[in-house]
Amino acid sequence: MKTYDVLVLGGGTAGTAAARAARRAGASVAVFNDGELGGLCILLGCMPTKTMLHSAHAAHHARHGAPGVATSLDGLDFAAIMDNKDRKVARFQAAKIAGVQAGDFDLVDARARFAGPDTVEAGGETYRFTQGAVVATGSVPTLPPIAGIEDVGALTSDDALRLREPPASLVVLGVGAIGLELGQFFARVGTRVDLFARRRVFEDVDPAVSAEMEAALGAEPNLTLHQERCPTRVRRTAEGVAVDLADGTTVEAEAILAATGRRWNVEGLGLDAAGVEVAGETLHAGPDMRTSNPRVFVAGDVSGERLLLHVANWEGAVAGHNAATGDDRRVEQRLHMEVVFTDPPMARIGLSEHEARARGMEVVTAEARFPSTGRAITMDVEHGVWKLVADARTGELLGSQILGPRADDVVHVVSTAMHFRGTARDLLAMPWYHPTLTEVLLSLARDVDARVAG
Repeated sequence: MKTYDVLVLGGGTAGTAAARAARRAGASVAVFNDGELGGLCILLGCMPTKTMLHSAHAAHHARHGAPGVATSLDGLDFAAIMDNKDRKVARFQAAKIAGVQAGDFDLVDARARFAGPDTVEAGGETYRFTQGAVVATGSVPTLPPIAGIEDVGALTSDDALRLREPPASLVVLGVGAIGLELGQFFARVGTRVDLFARRRVFEDVDPAVSAEMEAALGAEPNLTLHQERCPTRVRRTAEGVAVDLADGTTVEAEAILAATGRRWNVEGLGLDAAGVEVAGETLHAGPDMRTSNPRVFVAGDVSGERLLLHVANWEGAVAGHNAATGDDRRVEQRLHMEVVFTDPPMARIGLSEHEARARGMEVVTAEARFPSTGRAITMDVEHGVWKLVADARTGELLGSQILGPRADDVVHVVSTAMHFRGTARDLLAMPWYHPTLTEVLLSLARDVDARVAG
């Protein structure tokens, strides 16, 4: 039996963050990873999809030009787009592997499973931890519970990233980040896309953001958005697939993409042997990332909540430190941020108006449409909205929701202010260059400050 202070199950973003944190705390660490090193973000998530979207958005803007500028799309080589993606992934993966190899922890190329409350088995050997263990085994794509979906060869997001030619037509199920990004990607490379949603797009963000995104998607030539329409059955046809809807209609396409989310990857982990309780598809864990076994921690996608890279880093660092030391450090919750890299992108941080009011908080809000703001007008921006939420008594910034140009970067202006618990009045005291996209925040701060009590 080999003994370490800390054992980490999973070598992706959360797992390596946990290993580094445990090593900084002085613990001896072994990390178990089966399959390719790199993690979901690099191999099949953030980086390859953003590379693909860059090409798709370039094609879109080539087709549409700008006032006084006539442009055309001379050609689109889908295989070359995917080759470029693969080269970028290889580059990112090489950098990740180099970082892992320099991590001063042992790497075991095998999937581990718990054999008891303080032991795991992997590669025919048994390992024991003296301080703690971290479960960071990531997530896998899931198929929605629709009759026939498993029989028609539905694509997952992982499959979509391996295609060498685009389908002529595609049904996309789901309007989360995966469905929206891949739906817009395929539409912009020439695929006819039918995008289905059981709910309104971005309805959990804000009604104004939802309405603007609907308008933006409605302007996509190759994309049709079907909202609040429920597929009841999927079946194979001679030409491809057919999706039967609850209203009695049918939509047919060459292929179907299930983009309804990912589920935790816990198969064969032996959580029962470790005394780790499971609730549905989440592990019982507090903000210190402890499970029901106080010496076993969880981090990243496998937690079943907030499947985002920066969250995986936060959770991994907290879990690794606590596993090594027994401390109760906690994961940042107030500055929760999400980005969807559509065109225009959507970014949010903190609380929405609805979430704040549901918590019994008194808030004031301000809202501006990008097409009516200075810099956006010069850029011919057609869709976008920015909303700011603040405490009605103090003016402290509680959250913001942005749909518009460079929202993925612009949101960090708000996150910086919120990190220091800034107020709308603090924003008014800052210098703002004109004309810029970020100065929209100045006008929002003025509106909020004028309505703050006192």
